[in-house]
Amino acid sequence: MNFKERVVNEFIELVKIDSISLEEKKLFDYLNDRIKCEKIFQEYSVEELGVSSGNLIIKIPANTSNAKSIFFDAHVDTVEPGRGIIPIVKNDEGRIVSSGNTILGSDDKAAVAAMVVAIEEILKNNFPHGDIYFLFTSAEEIGLIGIKHFDFSIIRPDFGFVLDSHDKVGRIVVAAPYHYKYKINIKGKASHAGIEPDKGINAIKVAAKIVSKLPQGKINKDTVANVGTIEGGKATNIVAENCEISGEFRSHSTYFIDKTKRKIEKIISKYKKEVIDIELDMKEMYKGFKYEINDDIVKYVTKALLSMGIKPIYEKSGGGSNTNIYNQNNIKALTLSIGMMNIHSTGEYIEIEDMVNLVKLILRLSEMTAYR
Repeated sequence: MNFKERVVNEFIELVKIDSISLEEKKLFDYLNDRIKCEKIFQEYSVEELGVSSGNLIIKIPANTSNAKSIFFDAHVDTVEPGRGIIPIVKNDEGRIVSSGNTILGSDDKAAVAAMVVAIEEILKNNFPHGDIYFLFTSAEEIGLIGIKHFDFSIIRPDFGFVLDSHDKVGRIVVAAPYHYKYKINIKGKASHAGIEPDKGINAIKVAAKIVSKLPQGKINKDTVANVGTIEGGKATNIVAENCEISGEFRSHSTYFIDKTKRKIEKIISKYKKEVIDIELDMKEMYKGFKYEINDDIVKYVTKALLSMGIKPIYEKSGGGSNTNIYNQNNIKALTLSIGMMNIHSTGEYIEIEDMVNLVKLILRLSEMTAYR
C-alpha cells in the first residue's frame, strides 16, 4: 500500500470515531492499540467541569549520536457537529468531504493520520534520526486545555511543529498573538419596574454604556478586540440587578495588550459610581510568539519544504494554538498548515495530495535531525 492509500484509510478510520473535546477516550484507545512502540498516556482532570482526559506521547529514541531532537503535535478532539461523521472520498476531485450534516474532522485528524503513518515508516525503515516525539493532545478546541495540562518535563526536544493550520501544506505560522479574556460583572439594584422603577438601578442600562465604550473590532494591524456576550436580568417587570459582559482581545504587541487592559479598567472605573459595584475578571489565555525568517527553526522547515518542491509561505496568525503554549514553556515551536479547508463547518474538506505531502514532510523533518 502506498502513502496515499494508507493515509486515506487511516484518516477514514479516525474520523469515524467520535472525539468531541474532553470525550476523546475511544480515539485514544484506538491509537493505543494501533501504534506499536513506546507510549506514555498522561491523564489530567478538569475539576471545574468534573471530567478528565489526557495526552498520548510516543517517543522514538535516537538511533544515531549527536542528532537533533524534534516533536510533532496534533490534537485528537473535534468541534460540534462532530458525531457520526460519514467521510466521503471523492477520487475524481482528489478530496475527502463529509456527508454535509457534520464537520469532516480534518481539523486535526488529518494530522493525526499523517503522524500514525509516519511513525510506521520511521520504525520500519530505521533511517538515522534523533529523538522524535509524537504528541497526540486533547481538548485543544475549547481553550488548549490538553496542552495546558501537559507535563513538559517528559520531553526534551530542540524544537518542534504543531500540525494544525488551514490551507495547503507549505504555510508556516511564524507569529501568533497574546490573548486575554475578560468578564465584567455589574451589580445594580432590583425593584418593580411598573410600581417603583426609580428605586432600582438597572445593571443592563449601565452595561450598555460600558459596551459602547469598550474596544471592539480591528484596533490596529496587530490588535483586535471583541465583546462576545451580554447576560443579565430576570424578567421584564424587574429592574435588572445584575449583568455580565464577556469579551476578549488579542495582539502581537505587548504594548497594545497593556494599553487595552488599561483602557478597559479606565472605562469600568468611570461607571462604578452609577451602580452598587462592578467587578472585572481578566485572564491571560496564552502568550504570543514571533520568529524571524532567518531563525534556525524557520530555516529548518523551509529547507524541508524546498527539498519537496514546495515553496514556503510565511504568515502571522490572528489565532492561538498549542504552539503558543510550547513557546511559553521555552520549547521552540511553529504551526504548519496541513491542507484542511473550511474548518469548523459542514463544508469542510481536505485534498488527498496535502495528506500525502504532510506524511512526506514529517518524514523529511525527521530525517534531517541526523544532521547538525
